[in-house]
Amino acid sequence: MEKVNRKLNKNFFYFLLGLALIRPSLDILSQIEFQIYSNLPTINLNVIIGGLVFLILIFFFFINVKKIYSTPLFYPIFIFIGLCFLSIFYSIDTFTSIREFIRIATIFLLYFLAYKLIEDKKDFYLLLKIILISYIIPAIVGLIQFFNNSGMTDDFGGFQRIYGTFAHPNLFAFYTFFILGLLISLLLTSQKTSSLIFNKKIIIIAIGLSVFLLFATYTRSALACLSFFVLIFGILKYRRMLLVGALLFLAAYFLSDVFRERLWELISLDPYGSIVWRFKLWKDILPLSLWQPWFGYGLGTFEKLTEFYRGFKLGSLNAHNDYLKIFVENGIIGLISYFWIIIGLLLYLLKIFKRIINQEKFFGMGILVIFLSLMIAASFDNILQTTALQWNLWIIFGGWFKINKI
Repeated sequence: MEKVNRKLNKNFFYFLLGLALIRPSLDILSQIEFQIYSNLPTINLNVIIGGLVFLILIFFFFINVKKIYSTPLFYPIFIFIGLCFLSIFYSIDTFTSIREFIRIATIFLLYFLAYKLIEDKKDFYLLLKIILISYIIPAIVGLIQFFNNSGMTDDFGGFQRIYGTFAHPNLFAFYTFFILGLLISLLLTSQKTSSLIFNKKIIIIAIGLSVFLLFATYTRSALACLSFFVLIFGILKYRRMLLVGALLFLAAYFLSDVFRERLWELISLDPYGSIVWRFKLWKDILPLSLWQPWFGYGLGTFEKLTEFYRGFKLGSLNAHNDYLKIFVENGIIGLISYFWIIIGLLLYLLKIFKRIINQEKFFGMGILVIFLSLMIAASFDNILQTTALQWNLWIIFGGWFKINKI
């Protein structure tokens, strides 16, 4: 029986590696929508893939439930997922809530899977290597889009933004920042640790390429994440990073008209820009949420409400604020449970950071700052909806917690 369990866990581990590797390259499939039956809502290939992954992970969850409950953050995650599930029964759009529940639940089930399967640092660094490799195809596609001027046209400025294999430049930008954060953290660890992933020269080249691609997305919130990351590391340890960051900013400002315009739009609060548009959206939707303050309107229904009250003429239906989205869909109770996850995760990362005494302390600091950056950006963008990022981010959390088990 023990031999069968080991073989099953090994197969699940390869399954985990495969998901981490291919999901970023498949994000664009969400744009290909179709109907299985005329009376059913449209779906896309990523919904089908996510549903199959969800079923496999549910099977894993139930055969390991006695061990999984001891996983860090189990209770806040269980409560949040439970509230998301309950919202299906009072949702104003049941099918959308079911679909979103499967997506959200899959993210956290992958976290449990990683925590259960990662046994040692060798497993963790193999997983980390696979996640870094997962960026190669999106990066190549992004470069082709940049040099062919075949990116996505910005709704407000009319310029081209690269998006790689993702459905939108913002999604690609946040995944790029995630990869950049991991690469910089590895570079700052000892050469012995870094050699488990790639050698130092390859890491430096990958960082340079990723920075270039991030700027080519023109996603200000993702660039702000990188600035925050560099600022924290620069203040606490590496002053040289502040100088490099300042030089990159100045180069982008003077060499790119688009970057300069995007920056001044942010500073001046251009009434026709995307920043003011966000404020208007939140102002319109927030009063609506107060009609259902405790449990909200149901998971995944924010876009439905926005479409009904504002229509398509005023722009995107997305919240561009994870916390407002959760408040509208799951109410105050759902938002509190989500904050419980965030605070619990932050405290656990801090505990690990304080305990590490070797060069891996820099990598632990990197994961902590990546998390903080994304949670801040979530107040101004759709971080929780970036599925490929959420999958690999929570897989990293699961593996990191396991090899640094408190």
